Amino acid sequence: MNTERPVVVVGSGPSGATAALALLEQGIPVTLLESGQSYENGLVVRALGRNLFRKWARNTEQYPYVVSGDPETVWHNTLKVGGLSNFWTGAVPRFSPDDFTEGERLHERYRWPIEYSDLAPYYDYAEELLGVVGERRPIPQLSETGLLVQERKLPPAWRDLAARAERLGQGLMYSPLADGPNFLVRRTGAAFNSFERIVRRLDRFAQFELRLGAHVQRLNWNGALGRVDGVQYVDRQTGQQHRLEASAVVLAAGPMASPKLLLQSRSPDFPTGLGNTSGVLGRYLHDHPKDWCVLLLDRPMPCLDQPLYVSRAPYSASPPLMGASMTIGPLSKWDRVFSLVGARTRRFGLVTFATMVPEEDNFVSLHREQRDRFGDPVLDIHLQYGAEVARIVSDTHQRLQQLLEDAGIHSELQCPLDHLAPGWSAHYGGGARMHASPRFGVLNAWNRLHEVDNVAVVDASSFTTGVEKNPTLTAMALAARAAHRLASDLESTTATMRQPVHAVSGAR
Repeated sequence: MNTERPVVVVGSGPSGATAALALLEQGIPVTLLESGQSYENGLVVRALGRNLFRKWARNTEQYPYVVSGDPETVWHNTLKVGGLSNFWTGAVPRFSPDDFTEGERLHERYRWPIEYSDLAPYYDYAEELLGVVGERRPIPQLSETGLLVQERKLPPAWRDLAARAERLGQGLMYSPLADGPNFLVRRTGAAFNSFERIVRRLDRFAQFELRLGAHVQRLNWNGALGRVDGVQYVDRQTGQQHRLEASAVVLAAGPMASPKLLLQSRSPDFPTGLGNTSGVLGRYLHDHPKDWCVLLLDRPMPCLDQPLYVSRAPYSASPPLMGASMTIGPLSKWDRVFSLVGARTRRFGLVTFATMVPEEDNFVSLHREQRDRFGDPVLDIHLQYGAEVARIVSDTHQRLQQLLEDAGIHSELQCPLDHLAPGWSAHYGGGARMHASPRFGVLNAWNRLHEVDNVAVVDASSFTTGVEKNPTLTAMALAARAAHRLASDLESTTATMRQPVHAVSGAR
């Protein structure tokens, strides 16, 4: 590898934007390719630390797909600059140390090739970019948030409930959110948007180029060189095909689109997809099963302007890779307004995120017949939840109601969903998973393809397992870590190539 040609980053969502910034800060030239053609405004108004008004941008451009698993499966995606951060509420909890290791209680295929300590400094890096608002307080099953632009404290009534939760081995705190300063008016649907907050800042680097409307179709494998030497994309405005040379490629197209690109990147050396010799690409797909309910209390509690996070049950008390967290939040924007004056309510929204064991027979693949507007195969999603998922959601609800009962609060849950369907959380992962062994993952510990060392995949498709926490912060931290290592490798290789031949020989 060398830096004579740019590193091509595919996707301007949070992971791609973070990787591009980290590379540029290390002096590596970057060309960022984004399928979205223009930026469409939304609106968020934040005052006195409350998000008082939000208008989401429209989502009019998406990937088509088919479903061969649960027929109610959905894939929330967008072909817009900034990706799904246009439609993101901004929850950014860190994973805990156990999240990287607990899977090996079940089987070695479920252990991440990294540990929390490997990612900790990059969590700091990502949190600074995000502008996190929350509590700097460790609670069970959740790592302490590092960098905050503002720290919040729970109202006393909720603090009493938090203390009771911790005595039971769980925790309750303000959910960390990428909300930024107390006052802002921003022409986005969310306080943080990766295009507005990161990509627009990259123009200050002379070695940065942004190409909008550049829809990448495949990575070009050069068998003679033993590496990828560029990408092929179509200009969505003109319809013309282009080939862009690259020293390395960083894929951050999204947790489903990145595996799709690798599957499309076929060659005589990789007939089933780039780096897919072991047949793992696209497999071990996982998701966050999501349940939504109205929580009714028999006595009022303080209105919430920011959701509360209720951590999962202790790892030791749960089957491996089986957990669920909850957020208790306002039902309407008026709850946020009324929280300014200490008002109380008996009605709250309750969202439950559960986990599932990533099985090999849950996968994404290319459909043999159907094509999209660019002439590429559409993605076929084959994913189903097991019966244990519904059980763990039910158990989690019961634990919350028991916690409230112990505090003298009788509660009722009104849950309109009678079926948990894949995709409703927009938290897919695992289609291009990391693992120390190529038998169980296509990526190594540095998010690089085991068989193609100059290709990194840095979105949630790289996750070895899915945990019950929102994935964006961890994906950004992985992207920063992978980009720093890639920059180091590019620089050292280039320096070696530029040495006189006798110097290189002498060094041996």
